[in-house]
Amino acid sequence: MSLNNKAIVALIVGGVALSFQTQVNSNGFEDSWSKPIKQHAKQIDDAALSQSLEQYAKNYENLVKQHGYIGKKLSIPEIEVVGDGVFFVKGALMWGTLENHGLNNNITAVELDSGVFVYNTGSNPAVAYSFHQALKQHTNKPIRWLAAENYQSHANLGGSYWHAQGVKNIYSEKQAADFWSKRGFDNAIRRVNQYNPFLVEAAQNMGDQYKTFEDKLIVNQGTPDEIHLINFGGGHTPTMTGAFIPSKNILFTGDLGFVERLPGLLHDSSYSEWMDSFEAMVEYAENNSPDIKNLLVIPGHGGATTLSELITQTYGYFEDLKVTVDKAMSRGLSGQEFDKAVHMPKYQHRPMYDQLYLRNARSVYDQMTK
Repeated sequence: MSLNNKAIVALIVGGVALSFQTQVNSNGFEDSWSKPIKQHAKQIDDAALSQSLEQYAKNYENLVKQHGYIGKKLSIPEIEVVGDGVFFVKGALMWGTLENHGLNNNITAVELDSGVFVYNTGSNPAVAYSFHQALKQHTNKPIRWLAAENYQSHANLGGSYWHAQGVKNIYSEKQAADFWSKRGFDNAIRRVNQYNPFLVEAAQNMGDQYKTFEDKLIVNQGTPDEIHLINFGGGHTPTMTGAFIPSKNILFTGDLGFVERLPGLLHDSSYSEWMDSFEAMVEYAENNSPDIKNLLVIPGHGGATTLSELITQTYGYFEDLKVTVDKAMSRGLSGQEFDKAVHMPKYQHRPMYDQLYLRNARSVYDQMTK
C-alpha cells in the first residue's frame, strides 16, 4: 500500500480508527508534519478539537513507525545486476550530501534459496525505502537477513525501515552495534539534520534490535542460504562486519575495500590495522572460495570488482602511501615541505584525492612517530 500525508488525512478525517502496536525506542518520533499539529492543538481553546488534533498526530506518528517511512521514492542510482541474483546500487564517490541523499556507500541484495540478504541498511529510511521499491522489480522473495558493515550512519540509519517491514535478523559486530546504539545514531541524526532533516524524520534507533557477534557468525549453516559474517579487524573503523556467501561466491569487504574512490583514514582509522585486516580478509577468501579467480567482490565504496583489482586499489595504495611517507620522514621534512612530498600524482585521478591524500599521509606519519 502506498501512503502519503494526504492519504493519511483522508483516512482520519473519514473516521477510520487507526490503532497500531509499535515498539517505541528511547528516541521519540516527531516530524515536520505532526509537530505543528500538536503545537496548534495546545494553542486552541476548543478542548474537543484539541483532543482530536492530538489523536490525529499520534495516529500519524504510529503509522510512520509501522511502515518505517511514508513519502516519495528518491532518485537513487539504478540497480545493477552484477551477478546471478545479486542486485547492487553504487553510492556516490564522495561525502554524503543533500544531492546524493547521504547515499555514499553501496547497498546490495543477494537472492538466496529462501529469501534475500541485504548488506547495509541504506543511509536513511527514505533511501532504504527507495532501494526496496526498486528491488521489488527484480525479486519477489522476502528480505530475511540484513547486515551493517560498521557503526557509520550510511550502514545503519535505514535500519528502522527494514525492521518495520518485518526483518528481524539484523546483524552487526558487537562493538559496532553498541556504539551505534549508544552514540552513533544520535550523532548521525545531528549530522544529517545539517543538510536535510526530511531524510531522518522517520528514523528510529534499532541498535538494540541487532543480533551481534564478535569474531565470526555463520548464519543458516549447512544450507544453500549459508552466510558467513566475519569481523576481519580494524582499519577504516575499529571493527567491521564482512560477509561471504559460499553459494554465490561473493565477498562483501565493508570499508576494508575501496575501488575507484581513494580510501580515507579518519579519526579512528589505522593504516597498519587496515593492512593486517585486509590480509586476513584475502586469506579467508582464498581458503573458502570455491573459485577464487571468479570471486565477486562488493567493496565498501566503488563498483563491484575482482579480488585482484581490489588488492591493487586498496592494499597497493597503502603500500605506496607508506613508502611515500617513509621517504619524506627520512629527509626530515615537515610542514609545507612534507605536504608537497607526500603528493601522489599516480592517485590524483581518484575521487576524494584532494580531500584525503594529505590527511592520509599525516595519519600514517602520526602512527609511525608515536
